[in-house]
Amino acid sequence: MKIWYQSASSFGFEPVWDVYGKTLEEKCRSIVGPDDTVHVAGIPVMVRDIENWKHVQYFQNVQILRNMRLAQEQGFDAFVIGCTLDVGLQEGRSMLDMPVIGINEASYHVAMMLGRKYTFVTSSMAFIQVYEELIERYGVGARYLASRYIAPATEEEIALALEQPQAMVDKFAMVARQAIADGASVIIPAPAFYSALMHRAGITQIDGAIVLDTIAVAIQTAQMMIGLQRLGMSVARLSGVYAKPDQSSEQQMLTRLIREFHI
Repeated sequence: MKIWYQSASSFGFEPVWDVYGKTLEEKCRSIVGPDDTVHVAGIPVMVRDIENWKHVQYFQNVQILRNMRLAQEQGFDAFVIGCTLDVGLQEGRSMLDMPVIGINEASYHVAMMLGRKYTFVTSSMAFIQVYEELIERYGVGARYLASRYIAPATEEEIALALEQPQAMVDKFAMVARQAIADGASVIIPAPAFYSALMHRAGITQIDGAIVLDTIAVAIQTAQMMIGLQRLGMSVARLSGVYAKPDQSSEQQMLTRLIREFHI
């Protein structure tokens, strides 16, 4: 299997993300088999605090959609969106023939299999608002414990803490314990920087509640979806779901769009 893991960081383009990207590579290699490949990619232009600005997210999405096309051209078997905004998820499923996995969508479903109530511990209120929009879109709100569980930090602060994680882990755990006291049995660390931090610190549980390894969930979901596709079960192409035009029409449209928008 060949899996493309797409980070929304500028790993490979800005040195500040080197440790984070290498942590992702280490984590992904630990999950797949010896004959499998996971390629971890960043994006050239990362906008800090992207969760705050809807219009700016469009330009981040375009970078990820470009890499989706590249992954398909290079023969990958699945594409994992490692950004917890699940950017380009619906567009990717309608565009690609391979499975496309959103790290948050996969995490919601697995969280509900591991415990009764799930919630987030995240780094800003803006993330909570985005995640709750996704919960509504995916129809998984019945088991969600409404979150105001925030351990404030910037992406850089979390990424830089990977080499000495304890202080940041302690801050995260203090907030997680409040969520557990309120009834959460599964904690989703988000954004993915927090999940990488928990992996680096070896944290899988706090006070008996599961701390979900969202990166592992995304990669293993990709493996499952590859297997299902090989058994003949891929996304539906019905109108209004993940429909795509015939190959000739699609190529004509994409050729013009790529030329006009330089994507």
